[in-house]
Amino acid sequence: MSTLIKGLEALATLMGWVAGALLVLTTALIFAEISLRLLFGRSTLVAQEYSGYFLAAMIYGAAGYTLAHGEHIRVGILYERLSPRGRIWLDRLALALGLFFSVLLVIAFTELFLDALHYHTRSFTPARTPMVYPYGLVLVGSVTLLLEFLALFLKSLFDPEHLWRRP
Repeated sequence: MSTLIKGLEALATLMGWVAGALLVLTTALIFAEISLRLLFGRSTLVAQEYSGYFLAAMIYGAAGYTLAHGEHIRVGILYERLSPRGRIWLDRLALALGLFFSVLLVIAFTELFLDALHYHTRSFTPARTPMVYPYGLVLVGSVTLLLEFLALFLKSLFDPEHLWRRP
């Protein structure tokens, strides 16, 4: 079980790095767009569209990494007043709910991805981007989030004292 949990956490870390790389790529794309417009009066024609796709991929790609490090927003007013045993049970409840909702998210993104694949959906922009790619990136990120919820839920059952790791 420990190997499975470590593998899922490694996947979340990898996706965190991918999200970071997408942030750098988005910054470069926006810088290129600004430079082209100022210096040459030209445009990449895709900077705004692709920045949006990358942003969605960053959000879902980094969500599992953020969860693995216990950095999502938490309302401490109740949590801090509970006993250690109460915190464990509240964590388990929150993780079970997160797991449930992430399953729904994965189902929704899978349907979007499969529809785009089946109907060859493209964006309505000059780039005519096949939507299967941005939907696929978001699907991978949401699956990673689901797997991290699963890893943390299992960890809450087998090693609740070390549930939230800190970098």
